[in-house]
Amino acid sequence: MTTTCSRSTGSGLLSGALVLAFLLAGAATASTQQIAFVSERDGNAEIYVVNADGSGLKRLTRNDAEDSRPVWSPDGRQLAFVSDRDGDQDIYLMAADGSRQTNITRSDAFDDYPCWAPDGSGLMFVSDRDDNSEVYACATDGSGLRNLSNHPSWEGMPAWSPRRDYYAFVTDRDNNQEIMLVATDGSRALNFTMHEAWESDPTFSPDGAFVAFPTPRDGNIGVYAYRIEGGLMVNVSANAVWNEEPDWAPDSERIAYASSPAGNREVFVADLDAGTRTNLTNSLDNEWAPKWSPDGSKIAFLADRDGHVGLYVMNADGTNVVEVGGGEVMDVPVSWRAGR
Repeated sequence: MTTTCSRSTGSGLLSGALVLAFLLAGAATASTQQIAFVSERDGNAEIYVVNADGSGLKRLTRNDAEDSRPVWSPDGRQLAFVSDRDGDQDIYLMAADGSRQTNITRSDAFDDYPCWAPDGSGLMFVSDRDDNSEVYACATDGSGLRNLSNHPSWEGMPAWSPRRDYYAFVTDRDNNQEIMLVATDGSRALNFTMHEAWESDPTFSPDGAFVAFPTPRDGNIGVYAYRIEGGLMVNVSANAVWNEEPDWAPDSERIAYASSPAGNREVFVADLDAGTRTNLTNSLDNEWAPKWSPDGSKIAFLADRDGHVGLYVMNADGTNVVEVGGGEVMDVPVSWRAGR
């Protein structure tokens, strides 16, 4: 933030200083990075938030149901999550402070895996309301429901391109679990994986150019990236061990993922341009489920370092590792708050 002040003497100087202090305080507040996660520390699965430095821990949901899979909206003002509090599993929204918790799917079906539209206008999710698992979309108030996959096969794990030109989901319509890439205007649909091995959990790069996913197509589970323009397939992990849970850095040039070169899981970062792969955690414990902060300065991850699964945050180079979750957390992906 750049602030230009015209100051003279006396009360004018004091006024300018107060204005500057106010603006700087606002900038500090706006830059605070927050993580949503799930924990059973109070007896059942509930959703919590915490700042990246471990301060501000707060429980957002309070009921006897199971609440999980929190995902921040692009503007950071809402969280989508899954709950069975109404007798079946539905998609809910709540404000960032936990207020206004609202069931937006309101069906007797099993609804899961919420995924925000890049502009925050709606969500994709998975539902078996038509007697098989398919991908649906709706507005944030639940209106405008439409079946996006519309196929008798199993479909799930949706992802939306940040450019809004494509969405992706996993399907077994070719008798194998593969990834379908669909133009949002419905003009094109492509099974880009087309392999006898399974593929899972597609995730778009922030610039929308690539889709990353895990697959055992080389005998081990590896992390791959597919460049949409030109159809280039890249083996990101390029090793003979178990690799999973890819997550793109905001610069779209690096991917964090979990790998197990020594038998235990560790957090690695691959630089696609440089062709390097770096072990960031280097411990004898298990670390997995890495998630980049919106500004790319930090990576959150799960680890069993202290006898329980905890939420940790480190700098993007692996330094300054801090446990921030304040206790045991569930093995559910965490979500960073962006757009503040």
